[in-house]
Amino acid sequence: VNGRPLPNAIRLRIVELAQLGIRPCDISRQLRVSHGCVSKILARYNETGSILPGAIGGSKPRVTTPNVVKKIREYKQRDPGIFA
Repeated sequence: VNGRPLPNAIRLRIVELAQLGIRPCDISRQLRVSHGCVSKILARYNETGSILPGAIGGSKPRVTTPNVVKKIREYKQRDPGIFA
């Protein structure tokens, strides 16, 4: 189903077929999975060796470095109303 991770069995089959020399476009037709999905799984496998899906959603934590905090304090001291 669109938007959900592909089952691991299908992911594994995609990698197996690719290792047999079958082209991604043929794999996508045979398994009825989009070409983009096949390409993404193969790229991830080639990069990391993993067939597992990435995390869904979640937010990245804000990273405020000490230098940024220091600079903001300087700006506020020079002009207290700058961020008002």
